[in-house]
Amino acid sequence: MWRELRIRYYRLTVRQLIFLCGATLLAGSHAFSQSPSGTTSEDPEAFRVELTGSAWILKSGGTIQSGGAPIDLVNDLGVEQNKPTFSGQLVFKPGRRHRIVVEGTPFALSGLQTVNRTISYRGQVFNVSQTVRSSADMSYVFGGYQYDLLSGPKDHLGVSIGGAYLSATGVIQGVQSGNTGKKTETVGMPLAGVEWRIFPIPGHKILEFDGGMRGMAFGSYGHYVEAGGNAGLCVGPIIFQAGYRAVNADLHQASGNQSGVNARLQGPTFSIVGRF
Repeated sequence: MWRELRIRYYRLTVRQLIFLCGATLLAGSHAFSQSPSGTTSEDPEAFRVELTGSAWILKSGGTIQSGGAPIDLVNDLGVEQNKPTFSGQLVFKPGRRHRIVVEGTPFALSGLQTVNRTISYRGQVFNVSQTVRSSADMSYVFGGYQYDLLSGPKDHLGVSIGGAYLSATGVIQGVQSGNTGKKTETVGMPLAGVEWRIFPIPGHKILEFDGGMRGMAFGSYGHYVEAGGNAGLCVGPIIFQAGYRAVNADLHQASGNQSGVNARLQGPTFSIVGRF
């Protein structure tokens, strides 16, 4: 059953990416046909809407904790690596230097492992040599405003502020005993960041590089940081990108409380971007 669920998740992720890529290409073809010069603008930053669909090849690590010692996602739970997940972003520019940003990523992690030490989660104890099945389903959504301090035909540099919503459900189940520990958390986080893009070839937008970082420290409750960068090849209003993204989320209820997550999510990304 778990293998079937993973296969369905992969199919859903691929279908989401294919659908978004197709919609982007269709819209891009329409915009391209409407422009006499074959481009949306001589200025690559003079667009109103930017739509991005990405495949993120996810490598995960870190620990979870609820009432006992920290449990390692890889060594204790055998969480699968290099799993693809979908990521999407919408940017709307009501003015030259102003951007409204909305983005989201669903995560689905799973593992099957025979533990080599006794672990405890949500009051359930899993002993040495017991096989445990684990899963973590998470949804991340961010919405915010960005102001470009610099904005020209060759580059931009902006600062942003906004809020993120993170909902996660973690389950650990003993295969032999049937004992199950389950926890659901929902967190709202204020985030601030910086983002940039540069077109290194004078007078041409065929090649671009971009990057950014976003995060916030929450005192005794931990911190959240994410960063990424891309290189892109532009064909009309469509950009094909390859890059890397990393997230470090160390979130717990309070200082000294034995409940929380310290997750590291990272891996290469492959994206299609449309600017109109």
